[in-house]
Amino acid sequence: MNTIKEFSHPDLGVRIDVKNVVLSTLLLLLGIGLTYYSLNLAGADENSVVMLLGIGIASVIAAIVCFVVGGKALYFLPTMSKMEFKTKHYDAETLSAIKQFVATGKCPVTQMFCSKDIGNIRLDILKASDNTFAVIQVYKYTDLLYEPQTEVRVLNVGEVEELLKFVKF
Repeated sequence: MNTIKEFSHPDLGVRIDVKNVVLSTLLLLLGIGLTYYSLNLAGADENSVVMLLGIGIASVIAAIVCFVVGGKALYFLPTMSKMEFKTKHYDAETLSAIKQFVATGKCPVTQMFCSKDIGNIRLDILKASDNTFAVIQVYKYTDLLYEPQTEVRVLNVGEVEELLKFVKF
């Protein structure tokens, strides 16, 4: 059974995250500037030179990490909205109702589910930030692993609204 981490869809794509690229560029320029300034500082206190050099090098390293880690993000291509990943945990008694929700896309009105910090049932949600697309899957904790209980299900606009009634983001 495929999991949500292995899921692919033609409307999902990885694109450059402009905000993180701009942030990493600013950090890189700051780091290069501080490093250059500290190396060309004549007659200054040695401690301040070392401190400026350290901050400059740390800024360059932070810029590289920010670019590599956050430079790309998953987007829903038709609306170009960024995808958000969320995991919710529930008690074992709610498994059948949650599986029914995943199968039908309809929120069971008769039951209210309270998410926990940790639980036997896990609901993974990959949702577009503009609420036009979502992907969900249910897992159950057995034998020290979370095993998939449902197939990956794609939700469209109306079903995402039902999901938002069911799960608070």
